[in-house]
Amino acid sequence: MTGKAAPATINQALAAVTLLYAQTGLRIDVKRARLSRPGEPDALTPAEQGAIERASVRRGARDAAITAVLLYTGAREEECARLDVEDIAITARTGTIRLHGKGDQVRTIPLPKIARERITAWLDERGHHPGPLWFGQRGPMTISGIVQVVLAVGEAAGQAGLRPHRCRHTYATRLRQGGADPVQVQALLGLASIETAARYFRAGQSEQAAVIERVFE
Repeated sequence: MTGKAAPATINQALAAVTLLYAQTGLRIDVKRARLSRPGEPDALTPAEQGAIERASVRRGARDAAITAVLLYTGAREEECARLDVEDIAITARTGTIRLHGKGDQVRTIPLPKIARERITAWLDERGHHPGPLWFGQRGPMTISGIVQVVLAVGEAAGQAGLRPHRCRHTYATRLRQGGADPVQVQALLGLASIETAARYFRAGQSEQAAVIERVFE
């Protein structure tokens, strides 16, 4: 077996070896591998997001709705694939989506206007009968089908290799830029800990530079 082990994995192995020697009465001092601090999330810029949304619309109502769900609710790919029509509640002025997350956790997320419009357009084409929200040529879409849609949209928008998790990072970053606090981000993304939510509060260099320019103009 080849390949590099992650620093956390190395440290776990070193801790086990240290404990083994300690049980024999020997003490060894082993330097731990350095754990890098997670960097800023790989969020799309507003221009990149705009290009992706335009590309999704060109591909049709279903792909535009899938892209909108990922960008405007922060859904994980498996949460998006698991959606049923019954999970959508849209009125003339409001809307929510019910996401079924990890560990059978369910959270209800408000839908902004653009997401409501694109989901409604897909429902008008699909039909409003109960059942899985997403359909392809072979029936209900799987997680793999959702990923393939996002890859195709990204390719059409000049963002080759686009994956659903980058849309999720973008959603969280926009929340923070819009004034959401870590607790709100944690709740909306269905994160297990506030420490995980905190990573979205690390602005990149370009954003920091923009803040400096705005503050000291």
